[in-house]
Amino acid sequence: MNSNSKVGVILSGASTRIAPCQLLEIAENKVREGMFLAIKTRDNRKILCRVSNIKSYNEFYEIGDIWSEARRLGQKVPESIARRYVICELELLGYLPNMLEVTIPPAPGDDVYLLEETKELFSSVKKSGLSIDFGIIYGYENTTIPLSIEALPMHVAIIGVTGSGKSYTMGYLLEKLSSIRVRDRVIGIPGFVIDANGDYLDYYYAFHSGRFESGYNWVYRFVFPNSRASITDSNATSIKIDLNLFDYRELAELIVDYYKTVSGLELVVSLLEELFRSINSKGYDNINYLFLDEDRFENVIIGGFNDVKESYHHQTIAAAKRAVRIFRNDLSKVGILVSRPEDSSINFDLIDKVTEKHELAIIDFSVDGATGISIKMKQFIVAYLTILLYKRFVDYKMGKIPMANGYNEARYALFIIEEAQYYCPNLVTYPVGSSVAREYISLIATQGRKFGLSLILVTQRPIFVDPIVMSMINTYFIHRISPEDLNYVKKIVGGLPSSIANRLTSLETGVLVINGQMLPVQFPLLMRVPNRVIEPTVGKTIVSKYLEREVS
Repeated sequence: MNSNSKVGVILSGASTRIAPCQLLEIAENKVREGMFLAIKTRDNRKILCRVSNIKSYNEFYEIGDIWSEARRLGQKVPESIARRYVICELELLGYLPNMLEVTIPPAPGDDVYLLEETKELFSSVKKSGLSIDFGIIYGYENTTIPLSIEALPMHVAIIGVTGSGKSYTMGYLLEKLSSIRVRDRVIGIPGFVIDANGDYLDYYYAFHSGRFESGYNWVYRFVFPNSRASITDSNATSIKIDLNLFDYRELAELIVDYYKTVSGLELVVSLLEELFRSINSKGYDNINYLFLDEDRFENVIIGGFNDVKESYHHQTIAAAKRAVRIFRNDLSKVGILVSRPEDSSINFDLIDKVTEKHELAIIDFSVDGATGISIKMKQFIVAYLTILLYKRFVDYKMGKIPMANGYNEARYALFIIEEAQYYCPNLVTYPVGSSVAREYISLIATQGRKFGLSLILVTQRPIFVDPIVMSMINTYFIHRISPEDLNYVKKIVGGLPSSIANRLTSLETGVLVINGQMLPVQFPLLMRVPNRVIEPTVGKTIVSKYLEREVS
């Protein structure tokens, strides 16, 4: 190591985890908390460490020392002759270059150096598969972090309070995942986005105006019929669904979950499953056709209860009738059900096309794209899409769906859910009144990783998200969080040193902590998100201009 880069020396009391270091005078204003340093041991090994704490000492400014009265009277203290020193606590991260665990504490007197090149952090890490260069290590403007895309199916969460930059980070991550260089081509990982507030419409508009250069061949915007966007945006696609894509049990569970307010749910599900089976045996194989027309619905579906009611209590039958009527009425109001399955827009064909052609599908739940739509109906659409994704990706994994090139192979896709607490809520801490999609998102979280579905949750309050889903997350992007969430985040993330955990409630906007399996190292990193290629414009508010206009 270069002797000019020496910044300190190890003091007594070091362990294999923590070591105290006294800084040289020339380094007292250079070394910062969070900085990476290297310890050169007596046996010529090099230990990577991170500054977790810095304390400055002066013997003439101790509590109750002989200069207390002088300071009290405002007299000048001869501090130039006092013993002064700066001590920093070093968190030992591993032996360089292979980042093996530190097994022998550094000895008193071992020298501490600046890291000669920050690329040493990742130079020896074995990479399997492709990676993306993501963000900048905080304090090291020339060092990006290589994130492994192989860990994406292990699921990701981006958390932070409003205004902390989490949606900006998600957009930056999407840009990186949409432009992965594979030999001589740029390819995007296919994706489905539940866009709660229109945060991703910038990519839709940029793509269709030729400003979003990526590996995506197409970007869709799905909106509800009769929404403002369905009128103003001729390129938008109306959400149209097909209930025939579900088996009888799945459809029964969807209806009961949508209804939600009955007891004895399993009996109601069983009754509805038997009802649909009975109706099908009579030749009615298009459930959409029966739901769309009120007379057909009453005669065939409601009337069909007479054929299956013998085995059920009258209260169960009444509850099932209420559930299916409410479900049918709400679908009719928003106009998303099609009479012919081939007229649906969100179906298995869409999933096949998105995953094979490398496309991006944005489900727009903003005020423009889902004008007047209830949270329960949005949850239903999320549940509908989640079931289709799960079923199709199981088929891909089993080789049942050949691609256009003839190969039967697994496929991969991102499933991004903004405002995740609305769609997979923790009903103990966040009783939103409806949770139609929760069980199905939990299914993706626990099983989807086996089939190539990468769940990416974005939320302000992780404590409001279903704990089973959160327990399946293996990479966390943590922005500034609420103090009420601090203990919960430390619990679910695990392994956060106090030097980082204590900063989580005060991180500046655009700064975050990454921890988990996408990282090439086994410790969390503090980073800053650079500028995106497509800067956000949708939904931006500028109060100052509004006020200036009023006085001009």
